[in-house]
Amino acid sequence: MKRTQLAVAVLLATGSVSAMAETYTVTPLPLQDVGQNNYARSIDDTGKMLSMVQLEFNPPVDVEQLEEDTSFFTTYSGSFEDEDDALQGVFTDADYTLVVNYLLSNQTASTGQKLASYRTYLTDTTDISLVPGLDEVTDKFDDYTQSVEAGGRDSVSGNFIVGDSPGIVVLDEYENEDGDTINYTYSELAQQAFVQTTNGTKIIPPVDDTLGGFASARAVNQNLQVAGFSSVSFLDTVDDAIETCEEDETRGDLPEGRCFYSIYNGEFNVPRISSYFVTNSTSFMSSFMLSSEVNATVWQLDVNGEVISTDTFPLLFTPEEDDTSHYFSYAYDINEQGIAVGEALTGDAVTITRPNSSGLNESERVATVFRDGETEELLPREENLLSQAMAINDNNWVAGAVLRESSDIARSRLFAYNLDTTEQLYPDGFFATAGVQANAINNNNIIVGKSDYDATSDTVRETHAFMFDIDTEEFLDLNDLTPCDSEYTLLEAIDINDNDEIIANARIRSTSKYVTGVDVISTEGETIEIDAIVAVKLSPTGGSIDDCSIDDDGEEVDDSFERSGASTGLFGLMALSFLAIFRRKLKK
Repeated sequence: MKRTQLAVAVLLATGSVSAMAETYTVTPLPLQDVGQNNYARSIDDTGKMLSMVQLEFNPPVDVEQLEEDTSFFTTYSGSFEDEDDALQGVFTDADYTLVVNYLLSNQTASTGQKLASYRTYLTDTTDISLVPGLDEVTDKFDDYTQSVEAGGRDSVSGNFIVGDSPGIVVLDEYENEDGDTINYTYSELAQQAFVQTTNGTKIIPPVDDTLGGFASARAVNQNLQVAGFSSVSFLDTVDDAIETCEEDETRGDLPEGRCFYSIYNGEFNVPRISSYFVTNSTSFMSSFMLSSEVNATVWQLDVNGEVISTDTFPLLFTPEEDDTSHYFSYAYDINEQGIAVGEALTGDAVTITRPNSSGLNESERVATVFRDGETEELLPREENLLSQAMAINDNNWVAGAVLRESSDIARSRLFAYNLDTTEQLYPDGFFATAGVQANAINNNNIIVGKSDYDATSDTVRETHAFMFDIDTEEFLDLNDLTPCDSEYTLLEAIDINDNDEIIANARIRSTSKYVTGVDVISTEGETIEIDAIVAVKLSPTGGSIDDCSIDDDGEEVDDSFERSGASTGLFGLMALSFLAIFRRKLKK
């Protein structure tokens, strides 16, 4: 939003914007031709960035699988713009969009093609390259299958990328007892940590690799130490299930691989402490994970991506022998000294009243430090409902969030803690009760993230990207440091490198598009404007802060004036129409 004259006056009078504060140019990542929306992931010290594209344009469609292994053409008979052509694999824009949306909703079906909703790209604002994770190039499309939702998370010089990815989706042709052939499709592995080097992609193995196990790589330092978490043990019930799948008499009428998939399939989605979470719930993670213990893990890799050593960090407590609950410790970041930070369960529950909800019991999670083989709780537990450490720099400053109550309502709050001096900071966000989320910290002691911007009673509030300078204790809205005519509203800063370059998520007005990338045209013959989310690079200029209260003619700007980036709801992002015709031949 534009700064008004009053806002600028207050900023200058209170000194809330330092004379040393950087101003920034805003450059969108060159992914607009890949998909309508893309989300920031990381930026390294060479300026190489990772971003995840949502719902890519023109994904490959296997018409043969669509016709033989799904009910698509029966279900949507009469809904096509040109049904005869569609049966031949020739689609209009609208029909192609209908096909892709169907496939995206078909992820849990036993048969049929699977398409990933997100894929990661590496970019420097000029060139882009796919980070495929565990996907593979196949003869069917002469390209990657696009069945793997690979999430790149961190990089060193753009040449050494870590993240997590499920296995490729395989087609398992099986003749059942009735003599019918069923083409089962499923991912061949649960989520794995991976490293991509100039020599290709390798799995970073979990400690316990039963059925492949489970792992996630979250950060990598210059010494090629990778921080994340992995399965270290499984309950006996998993071994029993594997034995059932291995025996023809007990497996049932399905292939062994599909039976194994029924054990390890499922999602992983442990949220930030700003959201409700309880362990032992399949709403957040799969039954496979709930049958495991997961520990913070640091892998030492060589320059070829091979694992030299693996160190795990225990839980904060020792469960009872007959306790079959799922417990974890997670590492999210690591500095050059090899100190990792993250969170761990305490084994206890805590009652939390969140906005627009009554008090609910949640799993207690606390910020942790992982070093010298030990798991250490970072903050006094009695001062916070929950805590979570997200980042650490080489000065041993740790950044994260604590959950505290204000007027009996719990919201997250920023914290910064120095491991050497034990100094602690708990700055307010844009207002006293603002929820704040920290995402990264650089070696200039600058933290970036997002903060509630509007003081409303809504459960979900508008957010703006912020930077917090530990040395000056300034908490700044990054929107105030960009040009007055910027068409972007910066919603969340995701990462910052040691050059103070930032990668952030921004909102911008765009035209609604079919999955082909062609504009949707309304019945009035007009394009349809919607909000889109795109990753942008913020580059420091060293210039002065623009006074957006004065126009080019020296006239005072009305206080109600806002940035070009509008703030209408995001529900229109997936709006579809079935008008403009584009014919596309797909591979049979």
